[in-house]
Amino acid sequence: MLIVNKSIRIIDYENNRLLTRETPASFDEYVSELILHINTNTSVREYKTRSRLTEVIGSILNIFVNNTDIDIVLSRTNVIANRLLNKEIDTQGRIGHLETNVQKGSLIQALLYNDEENTYAYLLAKVEHSDFVDDSDFSFKTGFSKDKKTIWKSCLFDLADPEAEEFHAKVYSNTGAKFWSDDFLELDEMISDETNTLKAFKAIDATLNQNLRGIVTPDHTIIRNAIISYFKSNEHIDYPIMIETVLGQYDPVDLDVEKVQSIKEKMLELPEKKKFDQQFRSVSKVINARIKKIYKVNEGIELKITDAVVDISNTISAYRDPDGTQYIKIKTNNEDTFQRFKSQQ
Repeated sequence: MLIVNKSIRIIDYENNRLLTRETPASFDEYVSELILHINTNTSVREYKTRSRLTEVIGSILNIFVNNTDIDIVLSRTNVIANRLLNKEIDTQGRIGHLETNVQKGSLIQALLYNDEENTYAYLLAKVEHSDFVDDSDFSFKTGFSKDKKTIWKSCLFDLADPEAEEFHAKVYSNTGAKFWSDDFLELDEMISDETNTLKAFKAIDATLNQNLRGIVTPDHTIIRNAIISYFKSNEHIDYPIMIETVLGQYDPVDLDVEKVQSIKEKMLELPEKKKFDQQFRSVSKVINARIKKIYKVNEGIELKITDAVVDISNTISAYRDPDGTQYIKIKTNNEDTFQRFKSQQ
C-alpha cells in the first residue's frame, strides 16, 4: 500500500481552530501501521454514501483526480478538516451540559494506492491527542504518540471505481455517537440497527441451542440472560467486546472451560457467517418477542421469563430435598403474589 499524500490536522474545537502538523518521512510507518490496524480491526461497520456530491466524499474525489496538484489537495483536505471541526463544536454544544466532552485529537487523512490491485482508498482517522514523552529528548509534547495507536474513530473509503454513484466505507467508532458517520461523513448504514440487533440475537441464541443440545445446564440460562441484559443495557454494541464481556471471564456452573471457549469462538465467527455488523446501536425492542422462554415446572405450572433478570442465579434457584423431591425457589418483590402462595406453617 503506497501513501500518495497525507495530512495531519489538530482539531482544537475549544478554540475553534485547526493546527497543521507537518508529516516527516518517519510518519509513513505510523500511517502504514494505522492502515493495518484498521484493515484487521473486527469492530467495524459497513456504510454507504448518500451521494457523490456530499462534502467529504466530494472533496475526496477531488483529491483523487488532482492528487498531484498540491494547492487543490491542501484546499480539499482543509475543507474536510474544517467540517470535522465544525461538527465537533456543534456536538460539544449539545452534550456539554451532560458533563461529557468530545474526545480531543488529530485528524489524519491519506490517499492510498494498492499497486497489487491497482485500486485506491482514502483514510480518515481521528487519533488520540494528549501529552506524551518524546523519546528523542525526553521532553513532554502535545500531539499524538505513535506508540499509543489509540484510534477514536476511523473511516476507510473504497475508491475502486471513482466514477461510481455510490461509495462504500468501513467505519469504526469507539463510542455510539453518530456525529462521525452521520453528521461529518454523511453516510448511511448498509444494514439497519434493527436488522443488526435481530440478526445478532438470533444467531447467538441458535449457537447456544446447537452447542448445548441435549445438555441440561444452568449455564445455558445464565449465558442467555447475560446476552439479553447486554442488549438491553448498552446502546452501543461492539460485538467482540460484548462476547468477551459475557464469556471471557465466565465461570461455568457445570460446563467445562473448553466447552465455554468453543462456544465463545463460534459466537465470534457469527458476524461474518450471518452477515451482520460488528458495531451497531442496540434496538432492544426488536428482540422482545424472542426473549420469552417458558419452562415446565409441574402439571399445570410453567415458569415464563419475559425479560433480562438481574442476578438470575440468586433470583431463581433449584434445590433437592434429602428425600429426592425437587423444588424451584423464586425471589419475589410482588407482595400480592407472595401472599397468595405463603405457607400456613
